[in-house]
Amino acid sequence: MKIAAAVLTFQAVTHDRVDLLLDTLDSLDEADELLVVDNGSTDGSQDLVHDLGGYVNDAPLTTSGHGTNLQARLLAATDADICVLSDDDMHWRPGWSDRLRSWWADAPDDVALTGCHIEPLFPWNKVHGTITRGGIPALVRASTGAASWSYRARHYDDIFGPAGIPQQVQGHGDVPACDRIHDRGFRICQIDLADHRGHERSTWGNRTIERYGWDVQPAIDLLKVAA
Repeated sequence: MKIAAAVLTFQAVTHDRVDLLLDTLDSLDEADELLVVDNGSTDGSQDLVHDLGGYVNDAPLTTSGHGTNLQARLLAATDADICVLSDDDMHWRPGWSDRLRSWWADAPDDVALTGCHIEPLFPWNKVHGTITRGGIPALVRASTGAASWSYRARHYDDIFGPAGIPQQVQGHGDVPACDRIHDRGFRICQIDLADHRGHERSTWGNRTIERYGWDVQPAIDLLKVAA
């Protein structure tokens, strides 16, 4: 299985995330193809991405939802079997690619989307159960954040079609996208391959930590049930 990954960044210089971006790219070097995408930065981050051989968005819309749709479109143009979307603050642990291949080689056909980092228990991402496939334990959840989405390329239309995920309003496109996936009869999972290292340095004012904290241990404890 060929894996292609796309890393999304925006205003990394302004938000002191250049170190996170470079670490994310380094940690994803196990991918067969790796893209880096700038979502319309104006602070010099776009020049860094250009120098890295990446794609720079010059459209006026710079919401995170727009960036996610852009990542997915670029990955759809590759010949990958598995697509990975990563924010610029994810550290992917060594061996992640083999584990991801094992997961998707054995995942049920009705699993359309799998997040690759474990999130805390929030009101919008309820855990519906656990499964293990390919030796990889997973949580079955109501939603998973777009910071580490993975999916079979053949499920592109089921996730993004026909108009992509909501992108006009900042900050919530992934949750309604997950709702739509469920409405289409598919399940969503989370597996533990990466760490979200920069969640305290948001580029768009995400207040999740301020409101709910970031305690992943209760979710990790549930994941152990499936292991």
